[in-house]
Amino acid sequence: MNYFKRLEEIISENLNSRGMDKAYLAGEIENAAKELIKSNTIIITTGFVIKDTLTGETDGPLGAISVASALEKLGKSVVIITDIYSKSMLQAALKLVGLKAPLEIFIKGEEDILSQSILSTYKPDCLLAVERPGEASDGNIYSMRGECLSDIIPSMDCLFREAGRLGLTTIGIGDGGNEIGMGKIKQYVIENIPNGDIIAASFVTDYLIVAGVSNWGGHALASALSMFSQEDLLYNVETERQALEAIVNAGAVDGLTKERTLTVDGISLEDNIRIFEMIKSTIEESLALDKGAS
Repeated sequence: MNYFKRLEEIISENLNSRGMDKAYLAGEIENAAKELIKSNTIIITTGFVIKDTLTGETDGPLGAISVASALEKLGKSVVIITDIYSKSMLQAALKLVGLKAPLEIFIKGEEDILSQSILSTYKPDCLLAVERPGEASDGNIYSMRGECLSDIIPSMDCLFREAGRLGLTTIGIGDGGNEIGMGKIKQYVIENIPNGDIIAASFVTDYLIVAGVSNWGGHALASALSMFSQEDLLYNVETERQALEAIVNAGAVDGLTKERTLTVDGISLEDNIRIFEMIKSTIEESLALDKGAS
């Protein structure tokens, strides 16, 4: 059984709702996990603001926290970066899960200085973006609806461009085509996604995980790390539920409905938990098989 392929199949659910169902990239979860296993310090960026509410959405933070938790269990150093709109929710999630990772806040107008400072201070091996908006061809950042967000949020593309220049590994996780990393499938986004010619992100990460919901991509990556380490690194389903409650209580809204509910991209809590449990059971089955073989 190819458990990495199974993970790819699980997180592909819901991709057809945005026209992303044929944007499938085989092997990216496995290859990204291999790079993380080799890394010592990883920077994780997340947070996607909803303009009408001026708060971050529920998709992204949980996937970021999931990977961060897995990496810390492996003894890696993790740094999480977001902006003011997702600050409180990341603080709540970090506290709930009990992570050591410092939280850095990107400020609009200070992107270049902060990029240099953060890379110099933490000296990462790898950068991971989980549902973080990326610059389109015109240098602006857009929502899926084609709203320009550049007047309110800081761009983190400069951080990834500098990382690329330094030869650091970059990984992107997204679901709509407008996130950092989606430059890897930019032409597909332009041709198949509504407003694709406007919103398509340009930065090309070394690895790109396309998921029906970006949080699921984060959980799948944590699952892949579990398979390589032969240890279940993905926190339990109750923690996932509590983490979603914590970020909503801290102000997060559903990116589709723009409401403060226990949903992600219009998908119910029950369906999100179902996907989480499928990912979790894939880890358990893989580890059980390996244990039996030994």
